[in-house]
Amino acid sequence: MKSYHALAWKELKTQKITSTLILIAIILSTMMTTVIGQSWGILQALREQQAGMLNGNRYATFHNLTEEQKLFLEKDDRLSFVGSNMTLGTAKLKNSGISLQLREYDEQDLSVYPTVTQLSKGHLPQKAGEIALPQDALDYLGFSGDIGDTVTLSLSISLLQDTEEAYEYQAEFTLCGILRSNYIGYSSGVVTGIAGEGTAEKWLSEKYKLYSTDFRTADKGGFQQTVSDLADKVGVPKSRIQYNWLYLSALGIDYSESDSDESKTSGFSYMTVAGIMIGALVLLAAGLVIYNILKIAVSKRIKEYGTLRAIGAHQGQLYRLVAEELILLCLAGIPIGAILGVISAGGITKAATSLFSPEIFMVQSIQELDKLIAQNSTGKLLPLLVSAAITLVFAFIAAMPAARYAARVSPTVAMHGITSKVKRKNRKDKHIRNFEAFYARLNLKRNTARTAITILSLVMSITVFVAIQSFSGLLDASQDVQKLHLGDYSITNDTIGFNPSVVEDLKLQQGISSVSTLKYSLYKQESDGTLPIETGFKLRPAETLQIIGVDEERLKSLMPALTKDEMQELKDGKACLIKNPIAIAYEGKQTETTSFTAGDTISVANNELKVFGNSDAVGLDNEGFVNGVQVVVFDTVYDQLTGKNTYSELYPILEDGANTQAVEQKIEQICNQTAGSRWLSYQNTDRQLEESYQQIRLIAWGLILFIGLIGLLNIINTTYTNIHTRINEIGMQRAIGMSTASLYKTFLWEGAYYGIIAGAIGAVAGYICTIFVEAAATDQLVFVAVPISPIIQAAFASIVACLIATCIPLSQIAKMSIVDSIETVE
Repeated sequence: MKSYHALAWKELKTQKITSTLILIAIILSTMMTTVIGQSWGILQALREQQAGMLNGNRYATFHNLTEEQKLFLEKDDRLSFVGSNMTLGTAKLKNSGISLQLREYDEQDLSVYPTVTQLSKGHLPQKAGEIALPQDALDYLGFSGDIGDTVTLSLSISLLQDTEEAYEYQAEFTLCGILRSNYIGYSSGVVTGIAGEGTAEKWLSEKYKLYSTDFRTADKGGFQQTVSDLADKVGVPKSRIQYNWLYLSALGIDYSESDSDESKTSGFSYMTVAGIMIGALVLLAAGLVIYNILKIAVSKRIKEYGTLRAIGAHQGQLYRLVAEELILLCLAGIPIGAILGVISAGGITKAATSLFSPEIFMVQSIQELDKLIAQNSTGKLLPLLVSAAITLVFAFIAAMPAARYAARVSPTVAMHGITSKVKRKNRKDKHIRNFEAFYARLNLKRNTARTAITILSLVMSITVFVAIQSFSGLLDASQDVQKLHLGDYSITNDTIGFNPSVVEDLKLQQGISSVSTLKYSLYKQESDGTLPIETGFKLRPAETLQIIGVDEERLKSLMPALTKDEMQELKDGKACLIKNPIAIAYEGKQTETTSFTAGDTISVANNELKVFGNSDAVGLDNEGFVNGVQVVVFDTVYDQLTGKNTYSELYPILEDGANTQAVEQKIEQICNQTAGSRWLSYQNTDRQLEESYQQIRLIAWGLILFIGLIGLLNIINTTYTNIHTRINEIGMQRAIGMSTASLYKTFLWEGAYYGIIAGAIGAVAGYICTIFVEAAATDQLVFVAVPISPIIQAAFASIVACLIATCIPLSQIAKMSIVDSIETVE
């Protein structure tokens, strides 16, 4: 041997099985990082597409612009896209609580609203007087005609902040297209119709010929600065700037709705913590497998390292020897893993996207979907190099403890073959019920370090599987939209309301798990500024007072930081939450508004209420916010303040698998018994939101299952190594009389113990990870429901994998002669 460096290659050829197992671990680790890198770009692109589909592919909108202001924006080179539309008015849809908003879009702006423009029949409007309406809007209007027929709409229009009554008019249009029903708009109470170019010119006066201009900025990082500068130059107040929060959040763009607001995406990010944590778990799981196998392999060859030390090798040379062995394996394993990872990622994506119609993916054809995925696939050199570097770095981190162990053992001790003293504790005599199980437990205790590392590597695989299942839910951009409605239905009566007995009766209906409620009273000022209810404060002109009663859960959602004592004060009628009026700018001057802050005390109906803080607006579903002061109190406190106990709105929440037909019959019965009632189902809204997440869910689940498979292979790899490196030990056990059946039982018990212990620890670790993942979705670090199903799946799969991985090498070893087993070096 000309150099000790040649020993690395000789060792790999001699230790064939160990080298193969390490090579497999490297390949699997590279595959895992490659698949994640390949799939992440696609998943993020689809998440952005989902957000753009739900609320428009736009960053922000300036409302009520003149043509000169619109043209100024179109010429600004800081904007990568500019499109505009004009609102022609809104029409109430009978017995629904939702409105039809008719808009005239320019060609550019229409392209950013994919869900609005999906046709089921006819064509999009091309000239003045033509309209295209969604099918559900036509149904609510009672329209029974077809393409080419006349549709008469009673419309009303007002400026975003108007001091005059809304302008109402009736107009006739020619129906040129029927759009697919877009139930997502039900969450905000608005569905959209499209009018042809020139329709606004035909029906609107100059006062209402104003534009809403949507835009995207070329520089994402300087988005807020660009918006603020444009608003100053164009002369748009903050109240007329609408941020597309859903799309901006998906893109990770910082924005601020007012000078006092912090950036909506700034501050401590649980999402970032969850992402880093999941990535670290994946890498740690892969690294532990490599470490475990190397540690066992080095332990086996400890005499050889002792001999090398005795003939003059120093510690640094042994470090390099182990490192060179790993480099040789990485040179073979990383390229193979990268290639298999790219192929696997493509297979996951292809399989996920080919199962369903492209319409579910919010594209018009499978070719469009393939193009989207191809554009956002990260199958390029840089991500592959990053994946290879990550695997290499973590492989070396995993290998160094084993190399350090080999280098630091004394040559005399190493050549003697005893690296530690065995101490026997005095044991009490006791009856052994199951010798194989007892012997398996002794084996686990005999080498606690090996046992701990083996269990830890199994724990990491279980934890990764559980955590990634929870993490995939964070990719759903529609979650925030789903929060816009409280229940699966809304039942509204804004005149006489529903008696408490109706609510109790509804709660007893089979299929309904709970009913959230809202009590609402609106008080307008008289001509002299007085209110129909006694208060200790005076409102500003045009402001209203609204007393709102909600249940405990709604109070918690409005102000999550409420303590138990504060909640009790709310229930006792000693406190309230406040929503302050919106300041209106008129003729360039901003009007003064009534304003209350936390710590203030107000008087309503001779009741002193301490203000705990400001909340979001609360109102009847789909009716919008009536400008004024909202006093939000607990349900029963509302009765004391107003002298009324009827409910304005009910929000039934269904049980899983509920008979919706029976529930809807009950709702119909309630509405028929109470005059002026209406109801709206959000079943189709939730279904459409669910469909918008399908493409992400499918690819994410493909990724989850693939990582789970790699985790199982790593478990098999680890357990196989643990058994195969003990051939001599097994030979000795057989030599002293242990039967093959007893041998199998002993090692099967070991495998079962590994799986059970790892399953228990992995369940706890997975739950902790789930808490952080859920915190990323809610921005609150609280205990959440235990993910029982993923934990059981992962634990069961781990135990089965351990048993299978135990049986395979044992069946091979059992066929060997006892003498060959004892003499085997490998």
